[in-house]
Amino acid sequence: MRGENAIVHGGGCLCGAIRYAAQGAPLAVNHCHCVQCQRATGAAMATWATWRAADVRFVKGRPSEFASSPGARRGFCGQCGSTLTWRAVEGTPAEIDLAAGTLDDPDPITPRDHLFTKSRRRWLPLCDGLPAYVEHRPKA
Repeated sequence: MRGENAIVHGGGCLCGAIRYAAQGAPLAVNHCHCVQCQRATGAAMATWATWRAADVRFVKGRPSEFASSPGARRGFCGQCGSTLTWRAVEGTPAEIDLAAGTLDDPDPITPRDHLFTKSRRRWLPLCDGLPAYVEHRPKA
């Protein structure tokens, strides 16, 4: 294989109990400011990279999951607590979001927007020039 489809992005949790491989380029990358992401990560926002679920495989261990809101499940390491995944069980179940900070090399992926800025911490300025949406990005 050649090009972006040949790229494999590896990643995993802090303690190494869970490792994953994501094939190709992500479909989207965003900064999410929703309250659930803030509480799940303990940070002001979470950066997510979205892949087709079929292009992500867990090569060591499996995340534990928590139903964080209706129709959504968050994956984390049951040993160290690292936030790993977010996925819709309704709407877009064919996609999975990986926490960008868990990628071995997150620099090649580039966020394209800010979501759920209605929950943004006011002490975190948005000064990167990316589009910012009160909730979801508009449908294309």
